[in-house]
Amino acid sequence: MWMTLALVATATAVPGPSVHLGDAALMFALPALNEDAALRAVARPTVALSDFTGVTPAFPAQVVAVHFLRRGGGDEQLQALGRLHKRYAAKNVRVLAIVVGEDAIASVSDWVQGQRLEFPVLNDAHGIVASRYGVGSFPMTFVVDGQGDVLAIGQATSQLETDLESVISPLLTR
Repeated sequence: MWMTLALVATATAVPGPSVHLGDAALMFALPALNEDAALRAVARPTVALSDFTGVTPAFPAQVVAVHFLRRGGGDEQLQALGRLHKRYAAKNVRVLAIVVGEDAIASVSDWVQGQRLEFPVLNDAHGIVASRYGVGSFPMTFVVDGQGDVLAIGQATSQLETDLESVISPLLTR
């Protein structure tokens, strides 16, 4: 189920996540599995949400989509996020994918590198960030504004790209 912008005005909690609509997003910093994309994004191999949002971000974003996923079935999700990144990067929309529960770093890094993505894919090997966010099922996406507030939370469907675009696009006209 995807919580659309229509639900943002209500601070209704989405079952499961510890982070709810209207909350300040929990800050994190994680190593990138595709260091080249991280270096282009933030000039270092570790990416933090605070690089893009909050009081004094080094690389201010209007919107950040934080997408938690597992490796199984992740190819299509990463490609959809890649298309979204290409379409909206010039409008200060940033995409961060977080692969959860993969401790075979070399293998998962090779998988991500093979996707040839231009946005950072981060490694939450022990699921600490996912746990802090309350992610219990995958995939799950949090849309965060430039101030660091959670504007939408969604359990992505097979239409991830369309679902996210329907949430992000209206935010850019504010």
